[in-house]
Amino acid sequence: MNADLAVFGLPPLPDQDPEVFAVWPDNWTAVELFCSLATQWRVGAMGGFLGLDYPAVESVMRIRRLPERAELFGAVQIMERAALPLLNQK
Repeated sequence: MNADLAVFGLPPLPDQDPEVFAVWPDNWTAVELFCSLATQWRVGAMGGFLGLDYPAVESVMRIRRLPERAELFGAVQIMERAALPLLNQK
């Protein structure tokens, strides 16, 4: 991460707990939505994670009366694509 920051001439981040991370305010609602979908993963017959149950994503957005659903859905899909390889590690 610090090497990536250096490319842009930014100072390194201080050492911190790997469980602690920053979320930009513009992304906070999408992160909260993604976390609230923790039990909504589709699992294949062999036990691997396939992806989120999209009807459940829409239901949660509706129940929580979230605005800008299309934008939030896109953000959740980005997090889903990043999470799948990690979830399916053996």
